[in-house]
Amino acid sequence: MVDSWQVAQMRCILYSIFLQLLALSPLVAESLFVTGRVLEVLPETRSMRLALTASVDAEIPAGQTIEFRVGASDIEIGYLGRVIRAEAVKYSQAWHLERIFPVDGTGAKAMIDINKQLHTATATMSRRKSVREGDYIPNFAMIDQHGDFLQIVAMRGKAFVLNFIFTRCQVATMCPASTIRMSELQELSREMTMEDLHFVSITFDPEFDSPGILRQYAKGYGLENDNFHLLTGTQEVVDDLLRQFGIVSMEEDGTINHTMATLLVDANGRVAFRKEGSKWTTKEFLQEARAL
Repeated sequence: MVDSWQVAQMRCILYSIFLQLLALSPLVAESLFVTGRVLEVLPETRSMRLALTASVDAEIPAGQTIEFRVGASDIEIGYLGRVIRAEAVKYSQAWHLERIFPVDGTGAKAMIDINKQLHTATATMSRRKSVREGDYIPNFAMIDQHGDFLQIVAMRGKAFVLNFIFTRCQVATMCPASTIRMSELQELSREMTMEDLHFVSITFDPEFDSPGILRQYAKGYGLENDNFHLLTGTQEVVDDLLRQFGIVSMEEDGTINHTMATLLVDANGRVAFRKEGSKWTTKEFLQEARAL
């Protein structure tokens, strides 16, 4: 009989294949970055019609209305009527949008203001200081896999487990293993009627990990979206959070090498438990969560 760990590993393998196929998409000579308002969503052709407000190329100038193909997960996000920015590429005689990020929406301006405050506070931190057990985590705002702007302070009243990952990580013992355990934690907490326990994963790779990519990642690992929040944003806010939480990362040989930590944050926003490295067990986090 196949157990939940084996199922999660198979999902991990399938998601890795998906990323490899994505990397093998037809190459173009140049990528074009566009901004526009979504006028229409066409699920039957997996397309969106955009009124472009900004473009860097005369071939698709601002002021034009153009239909773009989009990813299956992007079409599920509520972008209708919203302004988005994305990378436009042309292949198979059609324009495609990749790395789609929302620009406007509820909480967009607040996100900018909150993260400015975070950046100022981070810049004045001692190099020896980072968030440890007993400390309160700083407020920050990011974009989740639904394309919504989320302030972490909105989680007050709920305990959650927090970690950092990136979807292109291919090291089986690092991000994939951590996400598999987070998936198991979610499943076990439901079985133990711990419905108020939530889960937060922040990407190391915000330029690639758009809301649509994070949504696809959640599907690949069997994560339930109602209490699992996969977050992306700007590189600046990610760098500030890595500094705040004492995580070290660097780009090397085309990938991101990083340290790891997993934290249990209580309903008041205080770190109740912190485990360094990638080798932690669901049992210890469930025990700590039940003791809150």
